[in-house]
Amino acid sequence: MTTINRPILDDQQIADFHENGYAIIRNVLSPDEADQFRRIVQQQAQCNSYPPSLKYPTPGKYTISGNKMAESSLASIAEHPTVVNAVECVLDQPAYLTAFVAYLRSPGDRGSGGHCDYKRWRPVGSSMNWVFAIIPLTDFDKVYGPFMVSPRSHKLAQVIDEDAHILDLTRPDTKQLPSFIDPELKAGDLLITNEHTWHSAPAGTATDDRCGIFHKYCAVNAPPAAGYYPYNPAALGSLSDAGKRLIPVCFDKPITTTRLLIECPSSDELVYLLQHDDDNDRWELPGGEGWEEDGVGWDIGARIAALQDLTETQLELEVPWMSYIEDVDQGDGICRVYGYSDESLDAQSLTNGRYDWFTKDRVRQLLGDNDYIPRAIHTWHREDIIRGKGKAVRQSKEQFD
Repeated sequence: MTTINRPILDDQQIADFHENGYAIIRNVLSPDEADQFRRIVQQQAQCNSYPPSLKYPTPGKYTISGNKMAESSLASIAEHPTVVNAVECVLDQPAYLTAFVAYLRSPGDRGSGGHCDYKRWRPVGSSMNWVFAIIPLTDFDKVYGPFMVSPRSHKLAQVIDEDAHILDLTRPDTKQLPSFIDPELKAGDLLITNEHTWHSAPAGTATDDRCGIFHKYCAVNAPPAAGYYPYNPAALGSLSDAGKRLIPVCFDKPITTTRLLIECPSSDELVYLLQHDDDNDRWELPGGEGWEEDGVGWDIGARIAALQDLTETQLELEVPWMSYIEDVDQGDGICRVYGYSDESLDAQSLTNGRYDWFTKDRVRQLLGDNDYIPRAIHTWHREDIIRGKGKAVRQSKEQFD
């Protein structure tokens, strides 16, 4: 792949991005490169796409995503220096690739209506600082179907309290949604949009496929609240040595358990709820065997619904949100750890012979500095990490309820 076009966005271009919610760099791919990648996407749609029930060329949207990066010969776009450079300019941070996605809309597909892709329940959409990087592989025009954006629509969602430990957002008022415009994207252009920028993809009239790359990148200091999409070693290996830094988590084991760090104030310091694991004679975080929620699709990794059910069963505690902390290798599988903080929590009501509250120092004394729980408490309170509130798919009807 040629890399002669490596623009560094200047201050005015970055300011325009933050004002309008999007930026365009023309001709990032040559016509030959765009055509080459379009053919790969068309090949993948026939045998390697999501949903598996959709059989090409039936009208619909075919998705090549996630770990398919290792099988599709498309990995080089994810680490294209112009793309990564532009993404990191507007994020003002090094970036992680949270979503590797190529879409193909076959003739007769009806397109999509206006929406934004900040989703609290999705590993690819629940970071507090991420961007879309969209590269059309066919012209996005009236024939193939345009990609419409609503300038300044990203400003409809505002952080409620910038000083909060876990950030929350106002609910967008769609009655104030600015009109959509057509940025007239051509094959090989690069469109970068803010996570809250509204967009739509009206259907076209072409008798050929509409193809494009729709990657998502988050800032390294803004992990998805639902947890990262788990890339496998083959996906990591499809990138160059320099590009491997873009992969946030990688393992070849399943996420088998999920646990919740529950925090509340007590007197002058914070305390954390632990349950006694009689089988292993140790204090442990609430939770246990986790599962993938129904209706997730290809975007796997979130265990919020499972952990909500577990805490309600174990503690009779309804946890309305949680935020990802880390993944812990526990031998036969991965434990995905989330955090939750509630100043109004009645700590005494959860204290009994099996559950009790411990200060950070007491947890360290019980378990040692190398145990994952003291490390999780430390990570939970890192001031350089920006966290949002993760929710389950079943809470998705109201984005900001």
